[in-house]
Amino acid sequence: MAANRRPTARSAKRTAQPRPAGYVRAPEYQRGAKEALERLYPGVEVKTEWYPFLGESRDMYWPVVDVAVGPFATHQKFGSRYTELMKETRPFIQSLIEIHNTNVKALGRDEFANFRVLSEFNENARCLFCIEIEESGSRKHCLGNLVNASALGRIGILLARNEKVLRIFVRQRAYFKFLAEVQKNTFRTVNALILTTGQFDECLREHVAALSMDGE
Repeated sequence: MAANRRPTARSAKRTAQPRPAGYVRAPEYQRGAKEALERLYPGVEVKTEWYPFLGESRDMYWPVVDVAVGPFATHQKFGSRYTELMKETRPFIQSLIEIHNTNVKALGRDEFANFRVLSEFNENARCLFCIEIEESGSRKHCLGNLVNASALGRIGILLARNEKVLRIFVRQRAYFKFLAEVQKNTFRTVNALILTTGQFDECLREHVAALSMDGE
């Protein structure tokens, strides 16, 4: 029989963290977000587990996006259409921007977002919103999500399922800005908005409810 041993720091780190009350597993969360976004963007395709490079060569990395709002620019560009959709739903997008800016400020950073920059950035995006959901706390996973969301979406939305992930996203976004400021090779992420899943849910509820009040 093996001797009883106290757990090491490494094994403790691997121990699964308890889920908060009302925790929703990722596939269910994705479905709920998809349904709400379909209400906000009627007639626009919304997908979960979206493959943005389906049909391309398989000898490169293929990301899989948690939730994406189209139209999907896999064979043609939709830059002007993305701008139209942003203007049509500006109150919703502005609420996301305000929460992002609050989160950034609370962590002592100044990488703020604004609507004008978002509406003019990444015109060759593959979707309107590229939404990545993260809770593992792995810095490598977070970094990949940040790059994918920013590269593929006119607006990248990073949803942190806990405060640790939120801090990681904000610091990584700040890191890319710092690299640009000191003239190092970098990647621009000014179109990436960082929220918690709870904050995103509240925005969706508020603006879907407004549609109901307007009779839509």
